[in-house]
Amino acid sequence: MRLVLTAVLYLSSIALADLTLVNETVAMGKTRTVTLSAKGAKAFFEMKEPDAPNRTMMRDGEQKKLFIIDHPKKTVLVITEQDSKELEEKQAVLRAQLQAQLAKLPPEQRARMESGLLAQVDPKPIAFAYEKKKTPPRKVAGYACQDYTIKRDGLPSGEGCFASWKDLGMSADEFKSVMLKAMPAQMNPMGTAAFEASDTAPGYPVWRTHVNAQGQVTSEVTLKSFSKTAVAAANFELPKDYAQKSMAESMRPPAK
Repeated sequence: MRLVLTAVLYLSSIALADLTLVNETVAMGKTRTVTLSAKGAKAFFEMKEPDAPNRTMMRDGEQKKLFIIDHPKKTVLVITEQDSKELEEKQAVLRAQLQAQLAKLPPEQRARMESGLLAQVDPKPIAFAYEKKKTPPRKVAGYACQDYTIKRDGLPSGEGCFASWKDLGMSADEFKSVMLKAMPAQMNPMGTAAFEASDTAPGYPVWRTHVNAQGQVTSEVTLKSFSKTAVAAANFELPKDYAQKSMAESMRPPAK
């Protein structure tokens, strides 16, 4: 499990408006409901899917800790700022080792590896481009939106229907701040695209598809609700009867 959390753990705890964002994602034949709530320096993330335990994470910006909650085991994995630093150091060593090995390969094979394995441990900034479609505006989750085709690094990435930030009641910068506070970019590729694209996107994608190199749709994301209503503080409390364990404890081999 790859956890690079420095970008999140070092962020300031600037007071922002409360936010709750609910999306429905369809991918690989499964439908998942993803909820993200933020309140001040705290954030809550939950993914629900049929026939599987809920996946839950919480972040406390004041404590500079991330909590990964395992409901079936009734445990909470606590990831600290120091854990993040150590993981980054390990990744730096891994990148150097991979680059040294790649330098020995033929050019074509090296290019394939660089776009695959190396890209996973040393991701590059993503460039998005948007082309407005000649279709009339429509509505998703009650928001008027306009359809666009999307390219990622010059290649087809899918389509999206974008609502204006004005209609949503917040700016792209405010949304990006909430996303950075709430979710480590490296742990949520979908979220990464959402806030990296916010700088140049024509608005917020209330409907979005992603396609593979063959042009086949691999996932579809639809906004279900977007609310700036105050979120109860109790929503960000850890389960009191769950055992907490550190990153070091979680990496120990099980006792024989």
